[in-house]
Amino acid sequence: MFLGLGNNCVLQPLWDCLRLNYTDWLRSPLFPVILTVSSYFVLCLPFLICDIMGEKWMWVQQFKIQPSRRPTASTLLHCAGVTLHNNVLLVLPASVAQWAWSPPVDLPECAPSLLEVIAGVIGNLLLFDFQYFIWHLLHHRIHWLFVTFHAIHHKYSAPFALATQCLSGWELVTLGFWTTLNPVILRCHLLTTWIFMVLNVYVSVEDHCGYDFPWSTSRLIPFGIYGGPSKHDVHHQKPNTNFAPHFSHWDKIFGTHSLHFGRI
Repeated sequence: MFLGLGNNCVLQPLWDCLRLNYTDWLRSPLFPVILTVSSYFVLCLPFLICDIMGEKWMWVQQFKIQPSRRPTASTLLHCAGVTLHNNVLLVLPASVAQWAWSPPVDLPECAPSLLEVIAGVIGNLLLFDFQYFIWHLLHHRIHWLFVTFHAIHHKYSAPFALATQCLSGWELVTLGFWTTLNPVILRCHLLTTWIFMVLNVYVSVEDHCGYDFPWSTSRLIPFGIYGGPSKHDVHHQKPNTNFAPHFSHWDKIFGTHSLHFGRI
């Protein structure tokens, strides 16, 4: 059953297709930016449609964590504008400048095994979870950091998908730095790195989506290991709780874990 997990041949056809047909794109410093930004808006779209449809889709609204609070057109446009502003004026120039000091990456001939991909993605998620927990905790405990950098993200106490990247430029750059650096630290294959980046975007959007669907990641992972949208919704209502972005163990260790309240 698990014999194929360590076999490089499973992903080799996919990797060969990407490597041989899209070499210039994949080697560009802009590719990770294009990948993550496009993934972000695509992954926000289903939740955005649910928000727009509102009470017309009552079968969806039964899963709304705060059913009486829905984003307005102005709040959606504000968050989309902040996201585009930060990426166009900060992230994109930084990526373009990278061409001046960093040569295009070489694409390895061999694909990673499924086991390497799974281990790499989990390792990156756990490392990012620890980094962001400490960062997040400090920005709530130190008033100057909160007011200067993090307050914009708490503009909305009922989160929604497009609020995920409603961040200060400092915060977005910091998160992007860890997302880029961690796969290097863990010596991940480029394919593993890109899969992690997209998955990290998805779970971040899901955390902020405002819906607790039966197929939410937190419901698929047992024993309360994973936080998910309900617990992050609690953080936006009770800002001194649930600082970890994904998992629950750091909040439980530091005594900042809070159970769901409201509609669950």
